[in-house]
Amino acid sequence: MRHEVKKISRMVDELTTLFLKEDTNELDFKIVITKEKCIIKIVDYHTNFDDAYIEQLSKRLNSQRQREIEEYYWQLAGETDEDDEITLICAMVDSAIVEKKDGNLVLELTRLYTS
Repeated sequence: MRHEVKKISRMVDELTTLFLKEDTNELDFKIVITKEKCIIKIVDYHTNFDDAYIEQLSKRLNSQRQREIEEYYWQLAGETDEDDEITLICAMVDSAIVEKKDGNLVLELTRLYTS
């Protein structure tokens, strides 16, 4: 579980950096941890991301989790450019809900624990 906590922390750190680089003025994170999974909920109020970027982000976050990449590269988060960081996060989540509601970007990322 110790490594899971570190991975979750890195994911939140990388996502925070992504949003702050885009001049986000108000951002909420909620982390829900159960025995089986972790859910990271994010709200970017009055988002600066356009609809095309949001659609692309949704597709990338919903690509298949890549455990082999995750195990090797998760410690490198923060040492690469933005595109690589997003790629790493995409490899670490099992599913994502990405929606724009009333001008706010809402993300819900689910990460299932491995046995």
